[in-house]
Amino acid sequence: MKFLRTAVVVLVAYLIVYYFTPFAPFAMTETIMIPVVIIFSVVFGILTYVAVDRRERLKEAVATELNKIRRIYHLGKNLGASPHLRGWFTDLHGFVYDYLGGFEKYNLSEYDKGNALFRRIAYHVYTVPDLREVKEQVLYTELLAATALVSDARQKIVTLHKSGFTKSHWFELLVLFIIFVVTVIVGTTDRVLSYLVTVNILSAGAILALFFLEHDAWTADEDRILAKEYVKNIARLELRRG
Repeated sequence: MKFLRTAVVVLVAYLIVYYFTPFAPFAMTETIMIPVVIIFSVVFGILTYVAVDRRERLKEAVATELNKIRRIYHLGKNLGASPHLRGWFTDLHGFVYDYLGGFEKYNLSEYDKGNALFRRIAYHVYTVPDLREVKEQVLYTELLAATALVSDARQKIVTLHKSGFTKSHWFELLVLFIIFVVTVIVGTTDRVLSYLVTVNILSAGAILALFFLEHDAWTADEDRILAKEYVKNIARLELRRG
């Protein structure tokens, strides 16, 4: 699909140059085209880096949350080995299952729907019964730390998923792209090499813009894939309801 998109971009660039390119004096090409191409490349290069970095940080936050959820479960299971904490762990087991299993019903774009289910886990951790041994106290300290890390990761996920560019930003970027296209076309001379350079510049600019567009927002399929990672955690923990 992406290969087809790239081929279409190059074909459109060729058609634009073939049918709509005026002929600028050769001396104007460096004066007009090069500065605009440099500015466009720098601006969209930075924006693309920001978009890609935001996506990677969100994926890292999801991985951190899932890792620490597993940590919460295993620490709770160890605490539950004590008879007086067995009932407490049974409840924790159910709360973790409900939280992870909830992502079967909604995508990461509806992440806030899991807030109440996670609060059940956190509040249950805070209300652990009396700790009678040093080992239990050590495990509980680690359990609190893991719970805090999950809370931090969840906040990062919410922030990063919603921190894409606004409509006003997109309008400004569209204007910049139009200026880039018009300037490159106007700066083309009637030489074959100039035609080829223009086609290459337009194609590269369009591909870069599409790449940025693709990485700025999350598609429904991507949200679904990330949500499934939570459901997979149930199998990793070998959880069973009840």
